Amino acid sequence: MKGHILVLDIGTTNIKGLAYSEEGKLLGKKEIKTEPIFPKEGWVEQDPRKIIDAVNELLSYLEKELGKPSGVSITNQRSSSVVWDKMTGKPFYNMITWQDTRTEKLVDEYSSKFMVKFGKFLGDVVNGIAKVAPSIKKTERGGYIANLSYVSFGTNHTSMHLRWLMNNVEEVRKGIEEGRALFGTLDSWVAWNLTGEHVTDYTNASATGLFDPFYLKWSDNVLDIVDIPSEILPSLVRNDEKIGVIKDHDVPLLTIIADQQASLYMSGVERGTVNMTNGTGTFIDLIVGEQALPGGTGIYPMVALGSEGKVIYLLEGFVNSTGSAIDWMKNIGLIDNYDEIAGACAKRKKGSKLIFVPTLSGLASPYERPKIKGTIVNITMDTSREDLVRGMITGLAIRCSEVIEALESISGVKVDHILADGGASRIDEFLQMTSDISQKRLERAKVLNGSAYGTFMLAKRILEEKDVIDSWEKPDVERVFKPRSRVHEKIKEDWDDHLSSLL
Repeated sequence: MKGHILVLDIGTTNIKGLAYSEEGKLLGKKEIKTEPIFPKEGWVEQDPRKIIDAVNELLSYLEKELGKPSGVSITNQRSSSVVWDKMTGKPFYNMITWQDTRTEKLVDEYSSKFMVKFGKFLGDVVNGIAKVAPSIKKTERGGYIANLSYVSFGTNHTSMHLRWLMNNVEEVRKGIEEGRALFGTLDSWVAWNLTGEHVTDYTNASATGLFDPFYLKWSDNVLDIVDIPSEILPSLVRNDEKIGVIKDHDVPLLTIIADQQASLYMSGVERGTVNMTNGTGTFIDLIVGEQALPGGTGIYPMVALGSEGKVIYLLEGFVNSTGSAIDWMKNIGLIDNYDEIAGACAKRKKGSKLIFVPTLSGLASPYERPKIKGTIVNITMDTSREDLVRGMITGLAIRCSEVIEALESISGVKVDHILADGGASRIDEFLQMTSDISQKRLERAKVLNGSAYGTFMLAKRILEEKDVIDSWEKPDVERVFKPRSRVHEKIKEDWDDHLSSLL
């Protein structure tokens, strides 16, 4: 390395440029807010031109402050979609983000297609056989068919975004017919503008609903079902494959990796590695090895990392509301800041049966019941503000523990410890309760922005021309949370009874 590595961390509401030294020290940082657009209820868009303007501003600012970087790398929000004109470079429509729900009717329509239902039938057959012959799911073909039981379209799938655009935006339809249209997720759009290369990597492709993680290619079946032309899709690249040269800065674009997979890379590369990113929601990712495994209800198979030497796979589960649920407590006056959570949790009331199910945005993994919203039961005249705060934190810990348990059960991979990052990981009580209920050792990363730091770790190894898997090094841990026995056993039993009544 002759200079620093610049990471572009392209999120939903802001874009960050972070410059790291060879030793991983943060040398400089700049952040630009990117406001979402809400044209209608349930519609969430962004202007892709403003994203490129922000990226170019960050590149120029940090180069002026710190000099030319040795290389640039990208990590980004997944599942947002844009279609643009390859002749003019102009988008045909705003980018549809992962939060957008306009495709609900399309999801129902395509999920009821004969080929989807037939695939579920075949998957159910293989899963039935696997109960007596579990090895069938460990083969490439068997795992692929078994996973069909759980394949469905979602409003966050770029397959549905693209179908909506083709149905409703004349410019998109005309651009495709005339061979001028290119489609991609956010990483593709940024990479094309910076280097002229129309690419995406395996990790971002995994989240589109168009990709087959078992055969590492765009899914012919999904493309046929949704009637999407393959020629508009980006080429697939590995995570250790340099993308090209950034035209206006004459520096290499070293890598692209999706935000959750970047955090997972920070946590490790071995089978059994688990990362828990506690942000607005909580993503929990488990590395299952070099063979893709079928998922389950609300548990999804994806590529964790693609390198020249090998590809490693993950299973992922999700809790919809974590940081957003805590922010809700602040908004309604239950707490003024995070520091008050410790005091509330310390005032444990003996015999309290209060249950707080904090599913403020629906019940995600491993249930997939989006219409089940948050509930509080067993409130009495004796219930205090502290009880509600403690109940919320306990509920969040139980939800994360449910996902961890599901990942272990579906994969057959034993989890020993978990690395936690993300802003909500600052809350000691939340991590300790999650450790207690899951009976897993939790480690809080020293660097809580795991997506940016994991991307730096990856880019550094590419610059040094090292194998990105074999040369991985453990990041610094700020604090360890060890599980205590039977502390929350009764509340978990009461939780299970209440939740069963909702399902």
